[in-house]
Amino acid sequence: MSSLAIAALVLVCVWLGVLTLVVVLLVRQVGLLTVRLSMATQAISLDEDGPEIGSNLPEDVTEVMPEGESAYLLLISATCVPCRELVGELEGHRFEQSVVALVPGPDEQAGELASLLPPDVRVVLDPEATQLAESLDLESTPFALEAEGGTVTRKVHLYGGAAALIEFVESASAPAQKESFVEITDKEAIEGR
Repeated sequence: MSSLAIAALVLVCVWLGVLTLVVVLLVRQVGLLTVRLSMATQAISLDEDGPEIGSNLPEDVTEVMPEGESAYLLLISATCVPCRELVGELEGHRFEQSVVALVPGPDEQAGELASLLPPDVRVVLDPEATQLAESLDLESTPFALEAEGGTVTRKVHLYGGAAALIEFVESASAPAQKESFVEITDKEAIEGR
C-alpha cells in the first residue's frame, strides 16, 4: 500500500471519528432539551397538582400534621430517582420547622429512603403514605406544600433538589428584611460623596 493510500485512509478515519463525536453531542443536546422542556411543562401544571392554595387539607392529612403551627408536607417516592438525590443532599441538614414526609413505595426501599432523612422529619410510610397522597391528589414527586392551621398556603415541585426544599421551608420563616436607603442630596451627588 502506498503512502498516499495510507494517508487517505488515516484522513477518512479521522473524519469518521469527528462525525461520530458530532452526532453523539447532537443526540446529547436533544436529550437535554427534551428533559428541560418536560420539566418546564410539568412546572406549568403546578396549579393542577395537589390541593389548591387557600383550600383546607383533607381530614386524614390534618391528623398527621402538627396542630396550630406552620408545617410542611414533603412527598417523595421510594422509586423516584430525583427523590433519592434530594434526600441524599439533605445529609446533615436540620429543619427548625415541622416537616412531615410521605414516603410511598415498596417497604424495603421506602424504609431505606426514610432512614436517610434528617432525624427531625416525621416519616409516614405505606400504606398510609399512599392513601394520604391520593387524598391530596398529588401525582408528581418530589413535591412539597406548606400548611397553616390546616390550610394550604404554598406548594412547589422540587426539581431543584434539596436546595429548593430548604429554600421553600426556610424562606417562609425568615424575617422580613427592611431595605435601607441612603438619601443623597443633589449637592452631595454633584460633589461625588
